[in-house]
Amino acid sequence: MAGRQVKLQQAEKGSILYHYTKSNGINGIINNNCFWATKSDFLNDPNEFSHIQGTIGQVCQETIKNAGLIEMFLKDSIYAQKEKNREYFVLSFSNCRDSITMWSEFANKTGYNIGFRSDAIIARIEEAAEIAYHGLVVYNARQQMQLIRKNLCGYLPNLLHMPLNDILERGSQDRQDSAYQKACRKFQRTVEVYAMFFKHEGFAEEQEYRFIFKKQKNTIVHFRAKDGFMLPYIEIPLTEENLPIEEIMVAPQNHIDLAKNGMEYMLQAKGYQAKVSLSNIKLRY
Repeated sequence: MAGRQVKLQQAEKGSILYHYTKSNGINGIINNNCFWATKSDFLNDPNEFSHIQGTIGQVCQETIKNAGLIEMFLKDSIYAQKEKNREYFVLSFSNCRDSITMWSEFANKTGYNIGFRSDAIIARIEEAAEIAYHGLVVYNARQQMQLIRKNLCGYLPNLLHMPLNDILERGSQDRQDSAYQKACRKFQRTVEVYAMFFKHEGFAEEQEYRFIFKKQKNTIVHFRAKDGFMLPYIEIPLTEENLPIEEIMVAPQNHIDLAKNGMEYMLQAKGYQAKVSLSNIKLRY
């Protein structure tokens, strides 16, 4: 990962990635071998992509002593009009096998959780679509600042062969300077990606693992109704071979015999050997 513009922690070999979904979602995944990836700006946390701006501001104040240079750089990078409107779609998993936070957010009464062998499911998704980025969401504020700092003080100076302050001074003398403009573009793209992987520490229990897909010219966008609005998504269709499912868990409020028995019967009919478990979380209702 050395020298890369974006650094993300990826799934450990031999680990399990869990996908929380409702009954209609698990039906589509198992019967159609198809995942749905949601457009990035339609995710559940409305503050998700503004969160990174505070982190950037803090790092810039520590790193760049001249307030005028900070204002100029932020205006020409993260607040600048994008040359090209890149659209991203997000497919979410979790490192947590039985999370009350995830159950309440994504599944509740009709929920299931599919545990996939990480190496195998990543390989299958890569076969189906070009993954732009994938990795663990970063919740720790200090780690978020460190990643932005490394980009500003390491990646950009190494790329342009000059210290950050020299790059910014060139921009203050000529906003169209090629080195300064390149630094702004590169930083903007870095922030665009990290914005999809930085979340407030209050969401840390999610232990989310994300796959990011970039919309291509031939990408077909679908829509489904949710809470009174239309939610854009794309399909990630995997090959017909059975998925690398290790386990399926039934949500805490879905503990009826039919939920477990029906899932076991469907897996058997589809040729799966995975076990079906009940959530260990006890809820009063």
